[in-house]
Amino acid sequence: MESRGFTLVELLVVLAVGSILLAIAVPGYAYLANANRVVAVTNELVATLQFMRSEAIKRASRVTVCKTHDAMAAAPVCDPAAAWEQGWVVFVDDGTRGVIDGGDRVLRAQGGIPNVTITPRPNFSLYVSYKADGTSQGMNNLGTGTLAICAGGNRRDIVVSNTGRPRVEAGTC
Repeated sequence: MESRGFTLVELLVVLAVGSILLAIAVPGYAYLANANRVVAVTNELVATLQFMRSEAIKRASRVTVCKTHDAMAAAPVCDPAAAWEQGWVVFVDDGTRGVIDGGDRVLRAQGGIPNVTITPRPNFSLYVSYKADGTSQGMNNLGTGTLAICAGGNRRDIVVSNTGRPRVEAGTC
């Protein structure tokens, strides 16, 4: 009689080898996932800053992004107590700088981003504005600033120059 299939010993050996390979691969995957998360958030923030600069020049008006705890609300507000990773709102800032007033128009909103920390330098701690000439300005009236994005030991810094152009630098948390 001819038998087909695998013996119990063969199945256990395959299972053991697979478990060892999986144990080796999982830590590398976590690092890769964190690195990709940091890159994705960095790209989203850089795209937001470039969009703001373009809109400020196009509209000949100040455009601001501020942090908020609920970007998807019907009427989002800038929240000094919120963290940048909780979300942000881009708006035409015709009134009080860094505050969504009655006449301001919301252009774009980004909801919360889990498992990432965004740490601003003091000038960009509450908001970032672009003036009609395309230059940036933070709460201390300085044009330069940095937003550091960290997850799982991976870090990217978005550095905004005096002219308002963002660039990205790599680092470690």
